[in-house]
Amino acid sequence: MVWILAQGIFESVAAPLWGVVSRALGEPVPLYPYSMLAGTTAACWMALRFQLEAPWALAGFPPGAWSPRALLLGFGVGAAALLLTSLLLIVPGALTFESVSVVDGIGMMDGWWDTALRVLVVLAPAALWEEVAFRGFLQGIVVEAMGAARSASLVGRAVASIGFGVVHLANPGAGVRTTVIVMLAGWCLSLLREQAGLPAAWAAHLAWNWIMAAVLHVAVSGLPFATPGYRGVLRGPDWLSGGGWGPEGGAAAALVLGGVALWGARESLRSSTSGSVRPA
Repeated sequence: MVWILAQGIFESVAAPLWGVVSRALGEPVPLYPYSMLAGTTAACWMALRFQLEAPWALAGFPPGAWSPRALLLGFGVGAAALLLTSLLLIVPGALTFESVSVVDGIGMMDGWWDTALRVLVVLAPAALWEEVAFRGFLQGIVVEAMGAARSASLVGRAVASIGFGVVHLANPGAGVRTTVIVMLAGWCLSLLREQAGLPAAWAAHLAWNWIMAAVLHVAVSGLPFATPGYRGVLRGPDWLSGGGWGPEGGAAAALVLGGVALWGARESLRSSTSGSVRPA
């Protein structure tokens, strides 16, 4: 209820400002990811503060979570995973590039930097509200509810990853294959959240999406973005390349994410053995 109320209030208050900004830029600036972030943050704060009487650390924000080191770690992990996925597709010719002026009815923007910045303005809050909702609050309260149970972390990751995958079923072209891979990505982000805090998971999530949209110019979870003069084209069977869903919907991404999950699990085990794991 708080989420819906806060989101509605934010949209009512911010809509005139967004209209001014959109007219100044000559194109609409999406309000939705910001209103979702406002609603999610307000709801999580209300639940933690008044219902659970718990600190923000429960949602993956321990002291120092927003440090440059944690953000760079997260961004580096996300970027490396996406670039390795791209390389696995480029080498056999499953990902190529071509010059275009218009892609699927979305016009070419002024230039690369303009595109990269405008895509960032949309993707940054979108990734953050998803992280707060799933890896932050949902994973945190599941782990907290299970207390000292040895399976608490596993169940927390599973619940957060399933919720993350289900919410993406509303995207164009979603199916069983894409949903399973999105859940695998969510599992990797949950591991990163445990090791370095939620901001690091957000940075990895943002890096993955931003490089797809601003550098490769391919669809992000089935959603196309504007392109400044070129685009990435995924060829071959969809099960390999991801097709219209984007590279994150194919076997190449699943292979890379599986490797990240194994690495993250090893690091998590090492941290728990040494007793240095961060508070959930």
